[in-house]
Amino acid sequence: MNISNVFFTMAQTAEVSKPTLFPFPLSLYLIFCIVATVFFVFRFVKDKSPYQIIMAVAIPLSLLIGYSDSKTIFYVVGAVEALLILSAFVSSIVCNRKKQSETPEEKSAETVEGE
Repeated sequence: MNISNVFFTMAQTAEVSKPTLFPFPLSLYLIFCIVATVFFVFRFVKDKSPYQIIMAVAIPLSLLIGYSDSKTIFYVVGAVEALLILSAFVSSIVCNRKKQSETPEEKSAETVEGE
């Protein structure tokens, strides 16, 4: 048996898969996006923090990459995602500082009103 012939045969019979941008199948990524979006919308309804609604928009926006082969869309979505994540980060810091600066009397008044 010729070893080079074995390698040639194995190379011909090997299944070639097309590489993708996502580390797991698109259907699984779609399920993740739906669950994450529902979670962030639910948290926004309860907490009213702006970063939650920003993330609820940013996560499904990344699905555009999976449905298009255009390099332009790839770069535009990447830039928009970067801006959205940066704005979510900044708004979470700003909102956290506002909550920490409230006096204990204001916090107790909000608790009584919320019940």
